[in-house]
Amino acid sequence: MIKGIGCIEIPVFDMQKSVAFYENVLGLKKVYEHPVWTSFDAGGTTFALAASGTKGTKEGAEVCESCSLCVLRFASSGLKRNVPTATSIIYLEVENLDAVYSRLKESGVKFVTEPKKQGWGGRTAVMLDPDKNILVLTE
Repeated sequence: MIKGIGCIEIPVFDMQKSVAFYENVLGLKKVYEHPVWTSFDAGGTTFALAASGTKGTKEGAEVCESCSLCVLRFASSGLKRNVPTATSIIYLEVENLDAVYSRLKESGVKFVTEPKKQGWGGRTAVMLDPDKNILVLTE
């Protein structure tokens, strides 16, 4: 069912400072940069930094419906969801997102989003583990 880890994402408060650290100090190769998301190649696995206004706070995230719902902690205005504050996110690659989604949903897994096409070309569905850690299925 799961093919591998597609991406590991960590929340950061200061994107510029964090990018400088991972790129210049640790020497990771930057492959994509956006004001709220920067990704690096970490030996064939994508390692990403996600800007998080909730890092270190007790309040949950506010989700902006106009952006990718696979990144749950960004907020401009939008819909309150029952999601944790700043957290790491693991993206799990699957071959048939719709089939995996259906099977897991039938097994009682709580999903935050249904399968949805993303602006970067892939499709995702976001689920929570029993501790409300965010896991993103990607195809």
